[in-house]
Amino acid sequence: MISAQVCTAPRGAAHGGVVDYNHLTFEEFSRYRPWKFNRVRDVKALNQAIAQEAVEAVRRAGAEGRRILIILPVGPLDFSYWARRCNELNVSCEPLVILNMDEYLDERGRRVPGDHPLSLGRFIQESFLQKLRPALRPDPANWHLPDPTAPQRSTELIESFGGADLCYAGFGITGHFAFNDPPPPEEPCDDEAVRHSRTRTLTIMRETQAQMAMGGTGGNWDIVPKRAITLGLYELLLSKKIHLTFMRNWHAGVLRRALFGPITGRCPGSFVQEHPNVEVTLTELAARLPLLNTLQATGEREEMLAV
Repeated sequence: MISAQVCTAPRGAAHGGVVDYNHLTFEEFSRYRPWKFNRVRDVKALNQAIAQEAVEAVRRAGAEGRRILIILPVGPLDFSYWARRCNELNVSCEPLVILNMDEYLDERGRRVPGDHPLSLGRFIQESFLQKLRPALRPDPANWHLPDPTAPQRSTELIESFGGADLCYAGFGITGHFAFNDPPPPEEPCDDEAVRHSRTRTLTIMRETQAQMAMGGTGGNWDIVPKRAITLGLYELLLSKKIHLTFMRNWHAGVLRRALFGPITGRCPGSFVQEHPNVEVTLTELAARLPLLNTLQATGEREEMLAV
């Protein structure tokens, strides 16, 4: 079951450090942001809710005879839920245009091959496209990965739609949005440069590399690529709607900082506060207040979080 709030307070109410955002409860979110907040029980419920929205958007686009561009991340969502729902409801993805949010690069600056265990493109293929019944699959030409040899093509695709119809995303430990990390602490931060960043190749910040190793490789840092191509904040913020999802225990602090703290390039996700159409879905785990503990509880055992 989804618990929802629709916010009516003006944007910016929490700017300037007025609110101690790390102590905001879920019930208080609606005082500070004019968005819909959904709280769901767990990751399964989150994926079910997102699949319902996405598949309905694709179905509606087909009924209206138009294409729909959706930006897809890898990590926050399990797209097998989308495929299952399309198959059950017989929803054709013919109108769907997919743009991957980012992709890892090898040491020569090329996209990692499809057989790389961490290939983000491979994840979309295996969790979504290949699970769709063949008759329901989108045209392969309508699935796009950012191209390190021609990054402007992603920008042009997004601009041709007047912005993606939907952008799904979550934020990383640095507040990164896609692979848009903040500059290193010892370097100056140009907020406008972060806000207007475009699709490009980059070296992934070490904090983000560590997050990827902890969350995706069991701590095997060596296998995590050091380079990536990513959509910039310019392209992401052009989206007509941004739907953010949070489900990890450490998301509790990240989401509060990004959504209710200062708007700054030191937390790139914070620029979403300036967007006119945002929805947030989070699990009960992520909705809890950030915890301070020396036990290093990671959420695998729920009872540890009460210590």
